[in-house]
Amino acid sequence: MHNKIPSTAMRIDEVYPYTIQSAVPVPTFKLGLEYLSQGRVKILQSDDSSISSQVEGDSGSYQQRIYLEKGSLVTKCSCSSPERPLCRHCLAVMLEFHRLAMGRELRARQDKPFLAKPLLHEENRGTTIGFKLRQITIFMDWLQLAVKAVQSDQDLPEAPDLEPGELRTWVQALQRFQDRFQRTEEERAALVSDLMAHKRQLETYEQEAKKLHEVCEGLRHDLASSRAMLVQIAKERDQVGRQLKSMIDDFIVKKRMEIEGLTMSLQQISVALGELTPVQSPQLIETTN
Repeated sequence: MHNKIPSTAMRIDEVYPYTIQSAVPVPTFKLGLEYLSQGRVKILQSDDSSISSQVEGDSGSYQQRIYLEKGSLVTKCSCSSPERPLCRHCLAVMLEFHRLAMGRELRARQDKPFLAKPLLHEENRGTTIGFKLRQITIFMDWLQLAVKAVQSDQDLPEAPDLEPGELRTWVQALQRFQDRFQRTEEERAALVSDLMAHKRQLETYEQEAKKLHEVCEGLRHDLASSRAMLVQIAKERDQVGRQLKSMIDDFIVKKRMEIEGLTMSLQQISVALGELTPVQSPQLIETTN
């Protein structure tokens, strides 16, 4: 197994455990801690930029070579694990290397004679390092709980009692991120609820539109029937009109002929009467009177 991880560290002991933990999956980090606690790691050789080691795995012994090269942390292990970006064996080696480095530093401080003034800075430095390690330990414990909380969709644990600094800033950043995530989830849930309400309303509108379409189809059918009936009525009206006109014309002609016949008959009767009535002279009329 061969991996290469970008790194700005100038020395291997500057690749801190919390940095390693943030870069690897949780199961791999847990396995590395188990290997470390079980004493399976053996550092064969090390300096500021490289480590040679051996780890007793579950299926045999594996050799590791870890070193810094051109802005990268290179890890090589004789195992065939697909774990990335570090296998459990290299991770355990890095943790063991830091444990040994911290032990050497503590022993070196204890072996130095006590001189109040000249070594005051070194004592303060040791105290500062111990304080930082304690802060890192608190942060790592909180981070493990936070990871479990995130994996189970729960709220982050209460913020640890950390001094102002980078670790406290990270905790606050994670809390703000969860707050934003929760607000986003609430907004998403509200949007989903609105979407479902709009969907139900749309389904209601679709049903109403379907009913209206059926009504419109019925009205269109009735309108078509009415139009056909009006066309038929118009045809019958025109036919009746033509028949009435023909009957009126025939009646007028007939009556005209009858009137003309009557007129001629009256004229003939008048002529006949004129011929039958004698004409008396004026003298005869006066004598009679």
